Amino acid sequence: MALALAIGFHVVVSAVTEMTALEHVPFPSDAAKISSPWAGDVPSLSAMLSPFGSELESNHALISALLALEASRKKQTTVQSAQYTNAIGRVRRTLSISPYNPELWLALALLQAQRDPHDPVVFEALKMTYFTAPNDTRLVPVRLDVAGRFDMLADPDIKDLARSDIRLIMTHRPELKPAIVSAFRRASDRGKAFLQEAVQSIDPAFAQTLRG
Repeated sequence: MALALAIGFHVVVSAVTEMTALEHVPFPSDAAKISSPWAGDVPSLSAMLSPFGSELESNHALISALLALEASRKKQTTVQSAQYTNAIGRVRRTLSISPYNPELWLALALLQAQRDPHDPVVFEALKMTYFTAPNDTRLVPVRLDVAGRFDMLADPDIKDLARSDIRLIMTHRPELKPAIVSAFRRASDRGKAFLQEAVQSIDPAFAQTLRG
């Protein structure tokens, strides 16, 4: 009887969690145009059911983060708004139970960098995207943008990791070269100098296009 009740409870909880789920969203590849395909309220019920649906809650937390970043980019809200604060809190809570999600670590780095680019959380979150998904090329464009734009290249570890991303693009994924150009255009002076040097050491001809 106890086993039957336990199974029945699990089935009910799983069904409710699935009903509150939104379609999985990929992390945007263009940091300058971050947006979410979801425009409504993001369900919060799955947060209470996280032991049964941590993957669903990870997706919902990512959507919340993308919505907050999009609203901030469009000047519809500020980085001190309740929406922004709630998005950061939701991402951090989800990472506490699902710490191997590279998209959430990258979302946290972006959210926190908009508030305070010198916050240690930004550096650690960006590093975690590399440690949890070192060769995930879907995340490379935004990783380079964040590293170059917010002067994170002052950290030796991030500098080495970003150099690995550039090497990956230049030697194996040339179709992603526009991501380097985009990151260069948005980078700080330190970021521009690093990107120029890193590309120059591999492909001097392409380095010329950055200066152009």
